[in-house]
Amino acid sequence: MPVDRCICHDIPFAKLLEEARARGLTTIEELQEQKLSSTKCKLCFPYVKKMLLNGQTSFIPGKGIDPE
Repeated sequence: MPVDRCICHDIPFAKLLEEARARGLTTIEELQEQKLSSTKCKLCFPYVKKMLLNGQTSFIPGKGIDPE
Protein backbone atom coordinates (compact mmCIF):
# COMPACT_ATOMS: atom_id res chain seq x y z
CA MET A 1 0.00 0.00 0.00
CA PRO A 2 1.53 3.35 -1.01
CA VAL A 3 2.13 6.19 1.43
CA ASP A 4 0.37 9.23 -0.02
CA ARG A 5 -0.69 11.41 2.90
CA CYS A 6 0.05 12.87 6.29
CA ILE A 7 -2.26 10.75 8.44
CA CYS A 8 -2.33 13.00 11.51
CA HIS A 9 -3.33 16.07 9.50
CA ASP A 10 -5.42 14.00 7.06
CA ILE A 11 -3.96 15.73 4.01
CA PRO A 12 -2.87 13.92 0.84
CA PHE A 13 0.66 14.73 -0.29
CA ALA A 14 -0.72 15.99 -3.63
CA LYS A 15 -2.83 18.59 -1.79
CA LEU A 16 0.07 19.38 0.55
CA LEU A 17 2.38 20.01 -2.40
CA GLU A 18 -0.25 22.24 -4.00
CA GLU A 19 -0.58 24.24 -0.75
CA ALA A 20 3.20 24.48 -0.31
CA ARG A 21 3.66 25.82 -3.83
CA ALA A 22 0.74 28.26 -3.51
CA ARG A 23 2.18 29.65 -0.27
CA GLY A 24 5.80 29.63 -1.44
CA LEU A 25 6.83 27.11 1.23
CA THR A 26 9.96 25.15 0.37
CA THR A 27 11.03 23.42 3.59
CA ILE A 28 9.45 20.96 5.96
CA GLU A 29 10.01 23.45 8.78
CA GLU A 30 7.87 26.01 6.94
CA LEU A 31 5.11 23.41 6.53
CA GLN A 32 5.33 22.63 10.24
CA GLU A 33 5.14 26.34 11.15
CA GLN A 34 1.95 26.60 9.07
CA LYS A 35 0.63 23.43 10.83
CA LEU A 36 0.09 21.72 7.46
CA SER A 37 1.97 18.48 8.20
CA SER A 38 4.69 16.69 10.15
CA THR A 39 3.85 18.18 13.56
CA LYS A 40 2.39 15.20 15.41
CA CYS A 41 3.66 11.61 14.92
CA LYS A 42 6.18 12.72 12.23
CA LEU A 43 6.01 9.38 10.37
CA CYS A 44 5.44 11.32 7.15
CA PHE A 45 8.55 13.50 7.70
CA PRO A 46 10.90 11.67 5.26
CA TYR A 47 8.16 11.42 2.63
CA VAL A 48 7.25 15.11 2.87
CA LYS A 49 10.93 16.02 2.68
CA LYS A 50 11.30 14.00 -0.54
CA MET A 51 8.04 15.44 -1.89
CA LEU A 52 9.43 18.95 -1.49
CA LEU A 53 12.64 17.95 -3.27
CA ASN A 54 11.19 16.25 -6.33
CA GLY A 55 7.39 16.66 -6.40
CA GLN A 56 6.68 12.96 -5.83
CA THR A 57 3.39 12.48 -3.94
CA SER A 58 3.10 8.70 -3.58
CA PHE A 59 5.73 6.40 -2.09
CA ILE A 60 6.35 2.70 -1.58
CA PRO A 61 7.51 2.18 2.02
CA GLY A 62 11.20 1.29 2.19
CA LYS A 63 11.92 2.31 -1.42
CA GLY A 64 14.23 5.30 -1.75
CA ILE A 65 13.35 6.96 1.54
CA ASP A 66 15.96 7.51 4.23
CA PRO A 67 14.42 7.45 7.72
CA GLU A 68 15.11 10.49 9.87
